[in-house]
Amino acid sequence: MLPYDDKTGADVRAPVGNLSWGRGFNLMKCGSTGLFDVMESYLLQQLDNSLRAYPWYTDASPVRASVFLDIAYNGGIEDLLGYPHMLAAAARGDWAEAAKQCTEKDPKLDASRYAPLRALLLSG
Repeated sequence: MLPYDDKTGADVRAPVGNLSWGRGFNLMKCGSTGLFDVMESYLLQQLDNSLRAYPWYTDASPVRASVFLDIAYNGGIEDLLGYPHMLAAAARGDWAEAAKQCTEKDPKLDASRYAPLRALLLSG
């Protein structure tokens, strides 16, 4: 499994040689399910800790909070905060409006990734 760009899905390769990270972990070779599970769990916990500063996150049901966590995980907290109308609606408990505001300009990405997130915001 190669490193990839979340936004485009394209593989990322170093111009010369392999990509390394941390203490020299070769990202082109060290990918294992167990390692990814540990790293993903750590990253999600860090995001969850950061998002706990926002009432629209802490007051949301676990299902709805998972939508915010998903967007922050894939695009960063800055990307999530780039949806001010969705977050304002969530803060009001207006989940229909929050779902309406959970959109992506790219129609393909909107249909494949954001449509299921909208459904989760609605179903709670």
